[in-house]
Amino acid sequence: MKRALRIVLAAAAGLCFYGSFPPLGWWPLAIVGVALLVGVIEGRGLWSAFGLGFLAGMAFFVPLFDWVTIASGTWVAQAGLAVPEALFLAVTAAIWSGLMRGRYTGNTGYGRAISFAVTFAALEQLRAAWPFGGMPWGLLGFSQVDSPLLRLAPWGSVSLVTATAVAIGVLLEWALRHGVRVRLIRGFISLGSALAVLVATMFIPLSTASDSYITVGYAQGIVPREGLSWADQAYAVTRNLAAASDTITPGSIDVLLWPESAADRDPRTDADVATVVNGVVARLKAPVLFGTQRFYSDYRYNDYVVWQSGGVIEGVYSKQHPVPFGEYMPMRAFLRTITSAVDQVTTDMRAGTRPATLSVTTASGPVVFATPICFEVAITGIVSEAVRDGAQIIVVPTNNASFGTSSESAQQFNMTRFRAVEQGRTAIQVSTVGISGIVEPNGVVTHRTEAWTEAAGTARVGLRSGLTFATRYSQQIQIFFYAVGGMCAAAALVLAARHRVATQSKKKRSAAPRRRARTKGTR
Repeated sequence: MKRALRIVLAAAAGLCFYGSFPPLGWWPLAIVGVALLVGVIEGRGLWSAFGLGFLAGMAFFVPLFDWVTIASGTWVAQAGLAVPEALFLAVTAAIWSGLMRGRYTGNTGYGRAISFAVTFAALEQLRAAWPFGGMPWGLLGFSQVDSPLLRLAPWGSVSLVTATAVAIGVLLEWALRHGVRVRLIRGFISLGSALAVLVATMFIPLSTASDSYITVGYAQGIVPREGLSWADQAYAVTRNLAAASDTITPGSIDVLLWPESAADRDPRTDADVATVVNGVVARLKAPVLFGTQRFYSDYRYNDYVVWQSGGVIEGVYSKQHPVPFGEYMPMRAFLRTITSAVDQVTTDMRAGTRPATLSVTTASGPVVFATPICFEVAITGIVSEAVRDGAQIIVVPTNNASFGTSSESAQQFNMTRFRAVEQGRTAIQVSTVGISGIVEPNGVVTHRTEAWTEAAGTARVGLRSGLTFATRYSQQIQIFFYAVGGMCAAAALVLAARHRVATQSKKKRSAAPRRRARTKGTR
């Protein structure tokens, strides 16, 4: 395959990964992207595969993170996030090229499918955890919420869904490779195996049984964009949410859900905002959960608060995983020498230490909510820990106002949908500007708002206490993929080294007769 064609196909692989996520959101493209990436690194050395993988990664992550430029006002932030994420895909491609040298991992379709799939999932886990706490946005499993593979989520979380999608892509490439070489039987077997996996997942049952029910209300109040001061805008957001909540009938709900940043002027210290919140609670005769900020002299916390009648604070959850470069600025002094944009984050956010749960007293009895705030829905450990700690339902409060009309909110809603199935819980995403929606544990979306539209609604939702396999053993699943992925990476290095030594020895042997022949001729 010519170099130029490999470059084009590597970029196409990355664009396919991107296309599997919103705004296009066509899940089969993730599988096609894997097949293309495997094809272009066939026969390449480690460094060549590394370069092609990096190119695919940039074609994937640069457009995926378009909302970073919208939020930060500079392309530097978008590029700065895309480059390290692309490096993980580059390392994955390099490991794959090494594994291709192996008898069982590279020269059989099933060996490739298993080893490549586990390696890809392990590297995804790593980039979701490191550096700076990781960036799990764009995990391939999150693109499969409309795929039959989503039914694997309760059994192996994002890693199993990602690995299965990758395995299918590898088998697809293997089938096409043998089809081109007229090895039709092998090609049909590989293609049939890929299709069989997809079909088999359709028959995995998803539980829908509930222990009990409550009625929730939710409001999406819109963030004004008239260029108000921070304080005036924050107050307007709270009043807009209160106005949207006025459409809900008093006494008809057990709890009202507001989004992250619903009251950034903290009603615990701001009497005007407290009056607005108390008025909503008194009218609806139900507690309200909402996001606010707790400011100190040079730092802040992102809180989700349970506000009962009379201003009683029943519980507070502080976000455990602030977003680097968005909610706090690592290496601020160094980065300021590169761009002044670092000072757009004026007050760094600190991490909370409690699990993401809130116990709420309602008219129907106490309810424990899992409350991962915004980006935390992408972090498996935070959500699984909350459910293991007794959460009966998941609410994802988020503020998407900084991302304009990008696909950030839709990408996040995909993660909320994934968590509902993975955790076996009803999941509710509630946003300042949308998308807000409710997802059942079988993946069915029962409510969904439009972005940048004021909306409110109510829903009868189930509470559940059973734990899925993925919830109960989330840590063990991650350890498994790290362990097997690490072994595959070590094997790849050994195989690549052996291939290099063998190639050099072959060159020496082939050169030796020519030297002897030249010597004999001169005599």
